[in-house]
Amino acid sequence: MKVLVLCFSKTGHTREAAEAVAQGIRSAGSEAELTQATHFRDDQLAAYDALIVASPCWAGSAGMPMLPKPLAGALAKLGDKDLAQKRCGGISVHAAKGGEGTLRLLGETAKQKGCTDFVPGPVARAGTLLSVNRGPSVKPQDKERYRAYGSEFVGG
Repeated sequence: MKVLVLCFSKTGHTREAAEAVAQGIRSAGSEAELTQATHFRDDQLAAYDALIVASPCWAGSAGMPMLPKPLAGALAKLGDKDLAQKRCGGISVHAAKGGEGTLRLLGETAKQKGCTDFVPGPVARAGTLLSVNRGPSVKPQDKERYRAYGSEFVGG
């Protein structure tokens, strides 16, 4: 299986998690490419069997999950059926709470784009509120959960 891992990371925490997912995919014998949302092209998805979106939690702790503008813009480029034949997944990183809401929003967005096979992944805590500074990284045990998710996602 060939998987595109699409992420946005302001402080690097979500990228840490996305890299762990990609490692898990590769350890299971599949291909993974990590792409920043700001570099995503809508024609790029055709070369992949699956899409995993890695998003930080923004405003989730306020009860109103939202995707970062670069990630929302990348997903908006997709047509209503672009994910119809793709396995999809999502992960999130949050500073305090709300990552589960971001994960639900990723699933809803994938469904709007035609995905019928969304596999939710882990949510972990890293960083500080409002991204004032970088704060603590993703913990090693959480990176292992992300790696395991990547491996399981491709059937490893």
